[in-house]
Amino acid sequence: MNEAQWWVFLPACIGMNFFPGPNNLIALVHGTRVGITASSIAGLARLPVMVVMLVLLAIGLEALLAMSENAFYMMRFAGAAYLLYMAWQTLSARVSFSGVDGNQSSMWAMAKTEALIASTNPKLILIFTAFFPQFIQPSEPVAPQVAVMGGTFILIEIAAIVAYASGGKGLQRMLSKDDNAKWLARFTALALTAAAGLILLP
Repeated sequence: MNEAQWWVFLPACIGMNFFPGPNNLIALVHGTRVGITASSIAGLARLPVMVVMLVLLAIGLEALLAMSENAFYMMRFAGAAYLLYMAWQTLSARVSFSGVDGNQSSMWAMAKTEALIASTNPKLILIFTAFFPQFIQPSEPVAPQVAVMGGTFILIEIAAIVAYASGGKGLQRMLSKDDNAKWLARFTALALTAAAGLILLP
């Protein structure tokens, strides 16, 4: 991953991390009920799940490159196609708080919910397997590149956790407005499209 790629990676990460997915919505609901500090700490429980996924990604990409560089590029093309699909889906997605259960009161219960949502969220798994490989330089060691991207992703995720935990009712109202949700969706879709376009670069 070179510097130019990182500057494309960064806004795409921001869009995906701050998009109101299941984990962010549960942090928001927890924040309105138990406060910023408790909700933010509970939200950190999703991070170890992400670290495990990133380690498995690095191992898997190393193994794939060891087998065949052509297979790696096929995976990148498939990932780019999925990113374009995600961009289209994002534009048509609607933010909904229905089904978000924020009734937990204990720190352990909230943290367990955060970790469970992260570990069973197929979109998170596909973000790592479809999005990250677009920025991997196969001629360079994979693990350090995944570490840089993973570190960036996790730092932005922490910022998203705190932002949603501290958002309260005001953020709920803002996300419920179609115009605000559409602008966030457009930004995320644009960033995902730019990331998918990287595959076309030499």
